[in-house]
Amino acid sequence: MTIAYAITLGAALIVIARLLTFRRRAGRYRPGVAFTAWAIIAVTTCLAIFGPPPNEVARWLIAAAMVALAIGLLRTGGNVAHLIRPLRRL
Repeated sequence: MTIAYAITLGAALIVIARLLTFRRRAGRYRPGVAFTAWAIIAVTTCLAIFGPPPNEVARWLIAAAMVALAIGLLRTGGNVAHLIRPLRRL
């Protein structure tokens, strides 16, 4: 297990745990955001199970992206709608 894979695995576990424990409370249900959260969980689970690609540069890029996603989800409390809100303004 390389360092990049360990970082990717740790970040993937944080992302999956945070999204699975998210409580919507009184917020309304939005199917697009729910599908995005499901897709994030599916992709991070695949990365955790199958591992990063054999290319060293790609490993570190995926590890950096996973850490950024984990930090973003922790800062927004697991709310994917708040995480993608800046992208909607483009």
